[in-house]
Amino acid sequence: MATLSRYQNAKEALGLLRLLAEDAATEGLRHPDQESQPYWQSADLQVVPNESHERPDAFEQHQMVVFSRHAAEVGWALFFVRDALRPYLSADNKSLIFGQVGLALRRAQAAAHPGRAEPLLLAVIGAAEDVLEAAESAARRSRRRR
Repeated sequence: MATLSRYQNAKEALGLLRLLAEDAATEGLRHPDQESQPYWQSADLQVVPNESHERPDAFEQHQMVVFSRHAAEVGWALFFVRDALRPYLSADNKSLIFGQVGLALRRAQAAAHPGRAEPLLLAVIGAAEDVLEAAESAARRSRRRR
């Protein structure tokens, strides 16, 4: 039962995030963690405003880096995606999960009008929804085997 409620909680959180992103009034919205880290730089994914943005140390050179003038808004979505998926994240899978989110972000960036953040935010949220469905499906299969 706890698994079902964590799934429902995550699904609702992502649904609310989608509503906010579709409202296109995300400029200026910030996650509390953006006070100390204004852009997303975690789980082997960095979303920064431009190439001159200071990068972390050389240890993290293997990270996927996405440059976007909407880095703050995308970071807002990524922090909330992290919060929604937290029950499903582990040290073993977070780089894989956020790698998938980063690839979706890059695809949206290549296809979208650069003046709008909404397509990028919706790509991030859509990828997170896909991850959630895959994780829940795997959990259901695992429970059936027991």
